[in-house]
Amino acid sequence: MARRIVRPGAIQVQRRGVSRLPHLSEALALVLGALGTLNRSSGVRTINTEMNGQPVALAMIEGALFGEDTEGNTTLDEITDGE
Repeated sequence: MARRIVRPGAIQVQRRGVSRLPHLSEALALVLGALGTLNRSSGVRTINTEMNGQPVALAMIEGALFGEDTEGNTTLDEITDGE
């Protein structure tokens, strides 16, 4: 079953000395940058599909598993080195 990501802290961007939450386009760029970085070490595959009639973009990270820490926060564990 699909689960939502739970993290206590949010990524902040800084501009002119002020921190703020990223805009949607900035958040998407951060996600793509992170997936690109993971792809260099473990491999990332993508697929477009639908769920409940809505488009869904899936990214599959080879050798990685989602988990939870003791406080219920989402973790990404067991990334294997593809080299």
